[in-house]
Amino acid sequence: MKKIAIMTAGGDCAGLNSVIKSVVLSANKKGIEVVGIIDGYIGFVEKKYKTLTEKDVADIETIGGTILGSSNKENPSCYPDKEDKTKHYDMIDESISSLKTIGVEAMVIVGGDGTLDSAKVINSRGMRVIGIPKTIDNDMIASDPTIGFDTAISNVVDAISKLKSTAYSHRRVLVVETMGRTSGYLTLYGGFAAGADIILLPEKDYNLKKVCDRVKQIMENTKRYVIIAASEACKEVGKEEVIARIVENSFEQKRYGGVSERLARDIEYITGYESRSIILGHIQRGGSPCPSDIILGARLGDYAFRLLLEGESGYIVGTNQNELVKIKFPEDRVPRLLDFNNNDLIKTAKNMGIYFGD
Repeated sequence: MKKIAIMTAGGDCAGLNSVIKSVVLSANKKGIEVVGIIDGYIGFVEKKYKTLTEKDVADIETIGGTILGSSNKENPSCYPDKEDKTKHYDMIDESISSLKTIGVEAMVIVGGDGTLDSAKVINSRGMRVIGIPKTIDNDMIASDPTIGFDTAISNVVDAISKLKSTAYSHRRVLVVETMGRTSGYLTLYGGFAAGADIILLPEKDYNLKKVCDRVKQIMENTKRYVIIAASEACKEVGKEEVIARIVENSFEQKRYGGVSERLARDIEYITGYESRSIILGHIQRGGSPCPSDIILGARLGDYAFRLLLEGESGYIVGTNQNELVKIKFPEDRVPRLLDFNNNDLIKTAKNMGIYFGD
C-alpha cells in the first residue's frame, strides 16, 4: 500500500485534527502518502484533494474543527447537479475511480451516522474503508464515548456557568437548549456537570405542569434562579418535538430547534417568573479539544490506519470501556439512546434532587 486518503464529513467537532495528524504521521512512518479530501463529500465528488505532509499537521491537534473542512448536507449517492438542483446523481463509483486514478488504495472516513452510511457503500463498491465515529451527541453504538463528546460537555458547562450569574442577578428562569438530536447524552452529562436544576431529555417526555411546580418550589424555597437544561428534541407529553426546518437530500433532514423558546414562554405564563431561553447551538461544537478528545482522536486514527495496513476494511473503530474495538459497518442505523430507567448518572441526579420532568 502506497497511498491512502482521509476525509472528515458531517458536523464538525473538537478532536478531528488529532485524527488527521495521527493518520498522517503513522502512515508517513511506513512510507505511505496520505491525501486529504477537502470539505467532506463535496471534495470526494468534485475531486478536491491535497497531499498531507508532517509539516501540514504539525501542532494541529489542539485546534478545533478540521483543517480539511467538512459538510453535513451533501450525499454522494444523491448529489445535486451544479446547474439544475432538481437533478441528483449517484456519484460514488465515479468518485472512487478518480481516487484510484491518483493511486489511492484505501480511505479513512471520519463522521457521524450519515457519513458512515455512505462510507459503507463506498466500501462495498470497491474502495477499502475504515470508518471513525465522531459526534458531540455520543449516540453512535460503535464507540463510547465518541470523538467530540467530552469537549462539548465542557462547552455546555462553561456556558451554563456564565449564565448563572445573570440568572441570579435578575431572579430568572433560564432554559438552556442543547444539541443531541434524539439522544440525551450531551444534555444529561453537560446539565449535570453544570449544576442544572431540571434536565429534560428526548428519551422521556416532560409534564409541563410538574415542571412549573418544580420551578415555583425552587424559586420560593431554595434560591433566586432556576437553570433548565433542555435537549433540542425533548417534548411535552402528548405533543410533537419542535422542528426548526427540513433540509431535503440531507443525511439528517430534521433540524431541531426552538423548544427552549416555547418552554420559557410557557413557564413564564404559568408561574409568573421571568423566563428566558438560550440556544447554545454551535458553541457546543467549537473551541479547542479537551485532552481526552485529543487522545481519543489519535488512538482511533492510528488504529484505523493499522487495520488498513493489515488489509482490513469495512469496519468502524471505537472504544468500549477504554479498549479499542472494531465493528462491521451495521446494516441498519441504530442510534444509542439513554436508558432512562437504568442509567447510573440519572439515578445519581435524581437522588441529588435534580428533576427530569416526569
